[in-house]
Amino acid sequence: MSLFFIGCSHTYGDDLDDPATQSWPALVAKAKNRSFVNAAVSGGSNDRIPYHVIKNSNRYEHFYIAWTYNERFTRYREDNNFEINWNPQLENKCYGNDHSYRDYGKLHYAFWNNQLYNFKQWLQRIIMLQRYLESKHKTYIMINSCPNNIEKWSSKWINFINNVRPLLCFDLMNDDQLHDEYEEIQNLINEIDFSHYPGWGNWCITDLTRQYPVGASGHLLEQGHQAVADYILKYDTN
Repeated sequence: MSLFFIGCSHTYGDDLDDPATQSWPALVAKAKNRSFVNAAVSGGSNDRIPYHVIKNSNRYEHFYIAWTYNERFTRYREDNNFEINWNPQLENKCYGNDHSYRDYGKLHYAFWNNQLYNFKQWLQRIIMLQRYLESKHKTYIMINSCPNNIEKWSSKWINFINNVRPLLCFDLMNDDQLHDEYEEIQNLINEIDFSHYPGWGNWCITDLTRQYPVGASGHLLEQGHQAVADYILKYDTN
């Protein structure tokens, strides 16, 4: 059966000459002698991932999920066919004379982007998608495209405050609230099945950009994608 891959530009294969044959999904599928679908897109978000995995869960048996930057988000136009992925580092496009997409993104990141909420929501998505795939008897592997400050959010309480201080608005939270948030995060992390999640807090795709050549936009080239494929195949027993 075909393999289903999803993620962002690091999974799609930005900067590669031919993502269809050179991206790590293509290399994993080749090594396993399977056909595959790479549903990753440049700028893809973590709320896009469960949407498309669940949407395609009856079509595929094996899923490879590369979680991305948790501050991104995805929305659809009313016809449900026009997908927009927002990213705080990029100027969002205007479509014709319609500036609403760009303006909506600016408003969101100016007033509603909350790193604590983003991280907890990401953990919830991981847990829910794992439980869903297990309930459907699907096999899966999850990896991280980027670090997402895992080491800070998951640190011991004695170090937690100093580690997350730059990520929180301390003036609006008292000590009891901070401790409750810490406990909630740790409880969520404890619900993740790491047997399907190699390298949770110590490996991600972007780490490899310090070891292997990258293209014009900073994405891994062929050698790096081969390293990602090798890493996944080491853990993939399906």
